[in-house]
Amino acid sequence: MSPYFSIIIPVYRDLTRLISCLDKFRKMPHHGFDFEVIVVNNDPDNQILGLDPNQYPYSLKESHEPIPGSYAARNKGIQESEGKILAFTDSDCLPNNDWLAEAFNHFSKEENQCTGILTGPVPLIYKNPNSLSDAEVYEKYTGFTAEAYAIEGHAITANWFSPASVIKEFGGFNDKLKSNGDSELSGRISQKYKIVYSPNLIVHHPARYHTLELVNKYKRLLGGAYTRRFQENHAAFRIHLLKFLWARYRFAFKRLFTLSPKESITILRVCHAINLGSIQEYFNLINGGETKR
Repeated sequence: MSPYFSIIIPVYRDLTRLISCLDKFRKMPHHGFDFEVIVVNNDPDNQILGLDPNQYPYSLKESHEPIPGSYAARNKGIQESEGKILAFTDSDCLPNNDWLAEAFNHFSKEENQCTGILTGPVPLIYKNPNSLSDAEVYEKYTGFTAEAYAIEGHAITANWFSPASVIKEFGGFNDKLKSNGDSELSGRISQKYKIVYSPNLIVHHPARYHTLELVNKYKRLLGGAYTRRFQENHAAFRIHLLKFLWARYRFAFKRLFTLSPKESITILRVCHAINLGSIQEYFNLINGGETKR
């Protein structure tokens, strides 16, 4: 008998946090439905993570996708899934114990399949809430805005449920993208189906601790935009970059008047680092360099 849910988790050199994520599913009640978890290792140098399926009280599959990028890994998980509903989260995420039950409650009561994506909040976790790093301060004010994103017709793969038929109808994720793939697919799905936001469908996500992690995040975002929109139009890409740089500084300058000097200066420092990294990435991309993963 096929499981109701297939939970697809890409992982790239993040085994410790993956184990914590997998342990969360031990605690999830699943009355009335079954589920499987598919872990897709995206490390081209390491095909086997060494997970022992016998140690988990649910069906755990391990797969390998050497093509770089989480969207390629998710597509591999989609190919190997057997569930009616596909769930996506990340190896560093911690879903609430009732995550699957909340999704089951929604989809099992839906008479006509009109939901394309079910999503919910992604609150941040801090290493020490009483002593935030520079990056954590920045993320405190720029974290995931899943509700606003859903209203715009988008969702993020940290917290995403879709009928398998919908994902396959749209051909899965664009595996040429290393960023923005969730925005691209959810945008297409929202043209035909509803994007539903449920405030009780919660997945916790760690805030980035080091500024370099944020710089790399925005490099990936810039690469995603370049791949999708600007490869053939470098002049438009330059305008896109200038708008991005100004948006970061504008965000930081506004915080000088609304936050404490300590936090506002921290945000300005982080925004400056992000912008310097983005300029470097701009020249990397227009000179034919690879997009960051």
